[in-house]
Amino acid sequence: MLPAFLIRAAVDYCRHNESLKDSNPYSRCEESLVTCRRLFQENIGRVETSVLEVALVTAYWEEFFHAEDPLADEREWREGLAKRSSNYDSFEQWQDWFKKSYAQVYQDNNIWTSVLMTAWAHTHQYQLMYNDREWDFRPSTSYLPTSQMWRLEPHIGTVSQVLADCWRDELRNYSDSGFKVEAESLHYLGRIECLGFDTHKHVLYWPVRANRPAEAIDLGEMVADVVVPVGDSWFRHPDNIIFAHEHVDVTALINRAKYVFGSKRRLIELIVDNGPKKARLQAQAEGWLVEEEEEGDDESEVGSNPSQPSPTSPALSS
Repeated sequence: MLPAFLIRAAVDYCRHNESLKDSNPYSRCEESLVTCRRLFQENIGRVETSVLEVALVTAYWEEFFHAEDPLADEREWREGLAKRSSNYDSFEQWQDWFKKSYAQVYQDNNIWTSVLMTAWAHTHQYQLMYNDREWDFRPSTSYLPTSQMWRLEPHIGTVSQVLADCWRDELRNYSDSGFKVEAESLHYLGRIECLGFDTHKHVLYWPVRANRPAEAIDLGEMVADVVVPVGDSWFRHPDNIIFAHEHVDVTALINRAKYVFGSKRRLIELIVDNGPKKARLQAQAEGWLVEEEEEGDDESEVGSNPSQPSPTSPALSS
């Protein structure tokens, strides 16, 4: 069972549990933790408690800010949090103000820390990510609504297996081109749209003649782009062709995966002899998918350095 699915399922259950209707968002987060631990014990077995806790509270408050059907108290809380957190340019200033203003209720625990971090991230166009026992602010990406998660759920096993087979084929292609890709486990339970492919860090090692440092390949994001591509709105939805009539078109899934995976590899292959700028132009001319060049990109910046330090990273509570 996919850990990210169990986490979101626990959150959704507690948000709509009739017996919790008279509670508040904080209390429902606490109850989500209890429910999630039980789901993990029943479906997965033991899991490191600290990792599960931060994964759950992060998912809970992200859903709190993105929910399609906010409850009355959620709407009131998130409007107040968004209004106040938007007044502070730095997270530290926002956190200090909240601690002083709400000293009677604030506690140094993962729930309150995640409340404040998610609120600030939401109003400053970031999303909250945890990795290797720390939280980070990352540029925000489109969100998979819970209603679309339930639409995807019956097909998670099939889609994950097909994509795993496609990635194994792609690894052989990398090897044939002189590259090496290694996977390293992370203290991260992933996002539902990445189907577990983001729970490892995939590091690309270039051929010697490329004279380039190793860089990370974001396989999880590539999988998300295959299964729930970003559309015209802020929210992701299962691909309409792959999931037509609520069934999985395996042929369409394989073709889309080969195109997305292959586009990344082809660009990397071209960089070896041409450099990033010429490689992008050549890949586009060949019909591959090439992301828009971000401001500040240059010949030396192709991917992320796996050893690069993360931005603001408060430690997790024990």
